[in-house]
Amino acid sequence: MIEMRLPDYEVIIHIQYNGFGKKLEDQILLETKSYKLDESTEYQGRKDYHWSFKTWEEAVLAGNILKKYCQNPNLLLLKVKTNKTDEKPIIYKG
Repeated sequence: MIEMRLPDYEVIIHIQYNGFGKKLEDQILLETKSYKLDESTEYQGRKDYHWSFKTWEEAVLAGNILKKYCQNPNLLLLKVKTNKTDEKPIIYKG
């Protein structure tokens, strides 16, 4: 039996997946190439990415780096969250 487990700390992005969203995706993937990609799914004209981190501080730093993309209308969600503690999520856009 395969056990699915959420990462302790993660950054989540949802992108409107059209021609402009693909360009945004390329920029974000270049920016995040050193992060551990935990999951990516494409559905209903959207694409989401979940990166996992070992600490809350690392996840928050990654969110701060990625928040420069929040002005792009094709970025629908940028959230830093923990599945380990009661720390409130940081929602930059969503």
